[in-house]
Amino acid sequence: MKKLYFFSLFVVICFMLSNNVYSQTLDGTWKCLYATYDDDTNGAGYPVIDVGIISENNFVALVSRASKSSFYLVGYKDADSANGRMGTFGYGSAMANFHTIWYNMFDQVDMNDPNALATKGNLVYVANNDVDHNILVFEYQQDSVYSYPARMLTGSDYIWAIDVDQAGRVYVSQTPDATSVGKVLIFDSIENEPSWGMGLPANPLYTITMPEPGSIRGIAVDPSAQALYVSNYTTNKVYCFTGTPSTGYTLNPSFNCFIHDMKIATAGDTVYGSPWGLKFLKEKNILFVASTPDFTTGSGYEMSKIHAINPNTGDSLGTLDIAQWNFNMTGSYQNRTGGTTPGNASGYASNYNVEFDENNYLYSTSYYGWTVEKWMYEGTFPVIPLTIVGVEKLNTPIPVEFNLSQNYPNPFNPTTTIEFSITNNSRVSLDVYSVTGELVAQLINNSELTSGSYKYTFDASKLASGVYIYKLTSGINTISKKMTLIK
Repeated sequence: MKKLYFFSLFVVICFMLSNNVYSQTLDGTWKCLYATYDDDTNGAGYPVIDVGIISENNFVALVSRASKSSFYLVGYKDADSANGRMGTFGYGSAMANFHTIWYNMFDQVDMNDPNALATKGNLVYVANNDVDHNILVFEYQQDSVYSYPARMLTGSDYIWAIDVDQAGRVYVSQTPDATSVGKVLIFDSIENEPSWGMGLPANPLYTITMPEPGSIRGIAVDPSAQALYVSNYTTNKVYCFTGTPSTGYTLNPSFNCFIHDMKIATAGDTVYGSPWGLKFLKEKNILFVASTPDFTTGSGYEMSKIHAINPNTGDSLGTLDIAQWNFNMTGSYQNRTGGTTPGNASGYASNYNVEFDENNYLYSTSYYGWTVEKWMYEGTFPVIPLTIVGVEKLNTPIPVEFNLSQNYPNPFNPTTTIEFSITNNSRVSLDVYSVTGELVAQLINNSELTSGSYKYTFDASKLASGVYIYKLTSGINTISKKMTLIK
């Protein structure tokens, strides 16, 4: 009896430890460390639609208010709630019709109706909607934000979202209107594409056409540029495309993310939030999605969230509820006394984008609060292996049996292809073990796949030569095969 008891206890403990190690949820809480004052001395002066992070507490606020034709950049250095703004700016109506002007010698472009920016190092890329819909580049310096001699013409269509990958390639969304099919254009880096410095158009490295119409408002790319995430505000979906900028991208069927937040507001009406800005938290491999009503005041202040999403499946890992934080801190959804009190709640929740610094602090904005907010996660971010990048669905008939094929080539060095088939929509895992039973790679980690045939390109460059066992699991079905790595 004692042996059975201790064995049962051992199993329970192992299960708990296993769940802890592979936990993929955000169970901690969020805390706003500061919100920049909405006043003359430290405020941006008008609605802040996005923020670009240079480093912790150093950032650039993008002010964009179409009704007053006010579009400009405000730099912050060593910021907190009361300090940090670089330069002198007016407040409110004093900034009406004020534009930042990008210039390079005699070449000038007015900033006009931008909705997003992205940063890489000290460079700031703005998705601008002048007549040529330029991507304008600025540089964050010690005392202000200055024009940088680079811009890229994108064409005749309205542009919205923007991101820059680790290699400096720029991704921008074309979204003419909510009834049109949008696109994502990928341009080579400033270093590799001469047109950036010449004010000339360039052919994109690749163009991704969205699978359905809608307003494309968010783009996020993982550091390897093998997984690209795009939000469609109209359909309430976030898509994942996998591939590379040189070979192209395809829509990945194993990622399913639908966000349509709903709340009955204090006034009794219903407000909805849909996916807007995106950010991929590198090293942790977590996708963050800002969700909020579309430029809605009043009851709209009661709905503004940031969702943490599993990058492989689209499942929710946790939520930061900005509107609820404001209510908890002020007792109201639309109040911040004097624009300064409290120092860690903007009020008027209306966050359209999300960013992170190098220390994993999250930054958001309050569009109608005219501020930038810094948040800390009081917990430990899980590290999620990015397994989705190697999965490709084959254009073949629906298989009649569950099957795992022999990898090819075999032996291999260092990459090989594994093909498999599933007959029903199910959660699938594809793992690699050493001959001693040690798990050495999780290629597909319990991802939801539709019925069909798939292939996975496995890069074993980090493994030593030897024989390995790869195992496919789908529900109660399991198949294992051997493969040989020879370096």
